[in-house]
Amino acid sequence: MRLRPIIILFSVIILVGFLAYQIEFAFPATPNINNTYTPLTQTAPQEIGSYDVLGYAIDQDQAATLLQTDEGREQLSPQNGAVAVTEKLLKRGRDAFYSETFGDEIFQTEVVGALDGPINLVTMIDILSVL
Repeated sequence: MRLRPIIILFSVIILVGFLAYQIEFAFPATPNINNTYTPLTQTAPQEIGSYDVLGYAIDQDQAATLLQTDEGREQLSPQNGAVAVTEKLLKRGRDAFYSETFGDEIFQTEVVGALDGPINLVTMIDILSVL
């Protein structure tokens, strides 16, 4: 009779372990632009066809005027730090924003010591049990 609770506990532990092993962690996909606050907020100062020259926005009309002269084309060249704002560039930026980790996992594991440092599952359970 004492063996029955041990077998049940052992079976539950194996079942939970198996289910935890099957869980796959993944980052969510980039949401549709209509499902974000972007359409509701003020648009960025740059638009498709404009340029960014070392952080200074040049709107589409100014860029069209500058591209008509050799001096303007030189000013809007990549060698001078100019980046043309295109649909592809905006898509790459959205994808990076929603899918890249920006190195935060390194801070959490190496600097803070989460998981294998002073902050691990045992210490978290101890702290939460006091609450």
